[in-house]
Amino acid sequence: MRGTMPKKKAEKEQFLGIITQYMEDLSFENINPNHRTDGESEPPQIDMQLKVNIEKAKEEDVYCVSLVANIQAKTHQPLFILDLTYTGEFVIEGFPDEMLNHILYIECPRLLFPFVRSIVVSAVSEGGFPPLCLDPVNFTNLYQQQNESQGQTLQ
Repeated sequence: MRGTMPKKKAEKEQFLGIITQYMEDLSFENINPNHRTDGESEPPQIDMQLKVNIEKAKEEDVYCVSLVANIQAKTHQPLFILDLTYTGEFVIEGFPDEMLNHILYIECPRLLFPFVRSIVVSAVSEGGFPPLCLDPVNFTNLYQQQNESQGQTLQ
């Protein structure tokens, strides 16, 4: 009788895919609609806060990743406030557990950001202000900052 080696459990192939993406919430408040920014000596001061929220979906290997942008513009008085939550549902399969946070907090938001940027440009323009084009975001740094503010460390 010949002995046989037990077969290794087949490892899942690594896969990252977007199931869907959508604007979950958008609020644009034009605080001073009569204020004109044309010809002002100083450009408006823009304060942007960007946060990544993660939620595990009911389905196995499916996660909801939300980019939450809070933007305020002001000169000597407030001009506008924009709040946006843009969400993507992602399938993430076959990656080691130690890579999951990297994918969820860095790679998934990186894929969603161009859509957030486009929505911000449109909303601000439609609100009567010059287009606001957001600079690229280093999601690795954002992830580290969120962890530090929560007292955690980067894995």
